[in-house]
Amino acid sequence: MKITPEKNLQQKLQDKDYFLKEAALLTATGSYSANLETGCCFIDDMGKRVLSLPNDYRVDFETGLNLFVDFKSIWIHFQNCVKGREFVEDLEMIDHNDQKIWMRATGKPLYDDVSGKVVGIRGVFTSIDRYVRQGKELEETAKIIEVQNERLVHFAHIVSHNLRVHSSNLELTLETFNSPLVGTDEKVFKSYLSDISNNLSETLEHLNEVVTINTHEKSKEPVDIESVFKSVLEDHRSLLEEIDVSLKYDFSNLSHIDYVPTFLSSIFSNLLSNAIKYRDSSKTLKINVKTKAKRNNKLLTFQDNGIGIDLDRNGTKIFNMYKTFHDNEDARGIGLFLTKNQVESLGGNISVVSEVGKGSLFTVKF
Repeated sequence: MKITPEKNLQQKLQDKDYFLKEAALLTATGSYSANLETGCCFIDDMGKRVLSLPNDYRVDFETGLNLFVDFKSIWIHFQNCVKGREFVEDLEMIDHNDQKIWMRATGKPLYDDVSGKVVGIRGVFTSIDRYVRQGKELEETAKIIEVQNERLVHFAHIVSHNLRVHSSNLELTLETFNSPLVGTDEKVFKSYLSDISNNLSETLEHLNEVVTINTHEKSKEPVDIESVFKSVLEDHRSLLEEIDVSLKYDFSNLSHIDYVPTFLSSIFSNLLSNAIKYRDSSKTLKINVKTKAKRNNKLLTFQDNGIGIDLDRNGTKIFNMYKTFHDNEDARGIGLFLTKNQVESLGGNISVVSEVGKGSLFTVKF
């Protein structure tokens, strides 16, 4: 008869198995192993719990690799481990509910005591999903703050520079009225006053539009992209009929999107107006508009064969307010600035690729 001595209180309090289990539970840490000689694989109960795997889940090399998002990368790590190299890696795994979870995983080779060759791999994986996602959220927040700060700088520039210009012109013009004026001079200065008033009203209108874009609540709704685009084309029909233009569009890859309808209409309108305004009059204006859905990205591309923009000189200023890069009398430098504000206020971004003499390609990421 075998008698097992009962553990005393101090032994129970110092039970290593208890502490290991509690540490694994607290840190959501599982363990695994792979026998290279028999092909047998193992995931402990805590590992199954972390990955929401059923208790009777049978794991082998194939099913084990399928637990990783980038199984090719982990396969390389395992191969290196077989060659005797350990690894510690942050990677995405897929639980039994098809949810992606960030893990910090380790892998160490197990050597045969006699031959010294690698006969197995073992390691642990710990959930770091919460911290990775918090980090990504902080990065996104930082980007949003950076973009908002950039818009505030532009806004402050408008207020401090443009309004001051209008104010100075008005002041100088009014001072002139203190001197005796002949009839012709009076008409000229009244014309100046009219111009100043119009320019001031236009600037205030632009300021109000920027404030509205960035402060008013924006209600998204399902939008038919082609329907909005055709409506914009109708608004620009008279301009399009006056020029030689070839226009193609294809929204089959992304026909609908949750968006603010007025913003999408404004984006199309500004890009179309830009293409018309900066066309190369020596050739047919070609415009090609498409939507794309790549992975989780929803994109709109707007391409023209116009006179193009020198991005080496003006790339950092192209979306700034009141920045123009050609001698076109109609250029105001407001359309692309407002488009950028509209796109970014809904969490997207806009970029451009352009070459002088060949045209421009604008890409909007919704």
